[in-house]
Amino acid sequence: MCQINMRQLKIINTLIEQKSAVSAAKELNISPSSISYALNQLKKQTGQALFLRTRQGLRPTEYAVKLQEKYAEIAEINAGKSEFVIATYSLIEMLLADHLHPKTDSLMHFTVMGSTEEERLKKLKHREVDIDIGGRLPDDRAIICKRLVISDICTLANRDHPRIKDGILLDDWNEYEFINWQRGLDSIRGLVEQIDYDLFMQRKVVWTSPNLLSLAWHCAISKYLMVVPKVFLAPLQKRFPLQGCQLPERFNMSFDCFIHYHQAMEKNIAMLALDRISDTLMLQHPIDSRSET
Repeated sequence: MCQINMRQLKIINTLIEQKSAVSAAKELNISPSSISYALNQLKKQTGQALFLRTRQGLRPTEYAVKLQEKYAEIAEINAGKSEFVIATYSLIEMLLADHLHPKTDSLMHFTVMGSTEEERLKKLKHREVDIDIGGRLPDDRAIICKRLVISDICTLANRDHPRIKDGILLDDWNEYEFINWQRGLDSIRGLVEQIDYDLFMQRKVVWTSPNLLSLAWHCAISKYLMVVPKVFLAPLQKRFPLQGCQLPERFNMSFDCFIHYHQAMEKNIAMLALDRISDTLMLQHPIDSRSET
C-alpha cells in the first residue's frame, strides 16, 4: 500500500458512509471540490479508482473498502485525539516538536512542503494540509496568514572551525566552502528579504540538500559553512557543536516566516498556541535594529 495519510483515509471513510461527495464534504466541513481534489490525488498515488458512480450514489471499490478498514484500525487506537497535517521545513518541525511535546496529545502528520507558492496554497485551500509554515503566500480570503518569526541571518560553522572567529569579511567570502539549502529562488524570496543575489550565488557550494536539519549536522562535522536565520542558532547549538558568526556587512538580509491555515481551522489551531514558539525564539535571539524596518 502506498503512502496515504490519515486525512485521506478519513475522506474515504466518510465518502463510503455518506455515499455522496456533497454529504461527505458537509460532514468534514470542507468543499465538494476538495473531495474531488483528494480523490484525484489518491488515484495518482495508488493508480486505482476508489469509487464508482451509480444511481444509488458512490460505490466503493474493493481497494477503498480495505482503506476504510485501515482507517478504522488507526482511528480506534487514536480515539479522541485531534489531528493536524503540517507542511514545513525540517528545522521548523524540530522546533514544533520541542514546543508541542508533551503539552498536547494531538496527532501531528508532517508532510513535504510544496515547491511552489501555487502548490502550497492549493493544498491549504483543499484542506490537504492544515498548517503551512514557511515563506509568505499570496493573499487569499480563505487562508489566514500570521507571522511566526522575523530574524537576521548569520553564518553557521563548526564550533572548532580553524578560521572562523567573530565574523566573515567580504574579501574572504569567496574563499570559504558552503553547503546550501536546495530550494528554488522563488521560495527563498518568500523567506529572505533584501538579499544580494549576485554575491550570494557566488559562494563555493560543495553540498546541497532540501533538508535543513541534515545540513546543520553536516556543518557541525565538517569545515563547511552554512547560512541560516539567527533565530535558529540557539536550538541548533543545543544539539550540535556549532557556532554562529556575522555575515559581511553588505548582506543586509532578514528571514521572515509565516503560519498559514484555512479559516475554518482557526479554533482548532488556536489550541496549539503556535505564537509561543515565536516568543521563545525571539527571547533567545532578538532581532537586530537593522531588520526592524
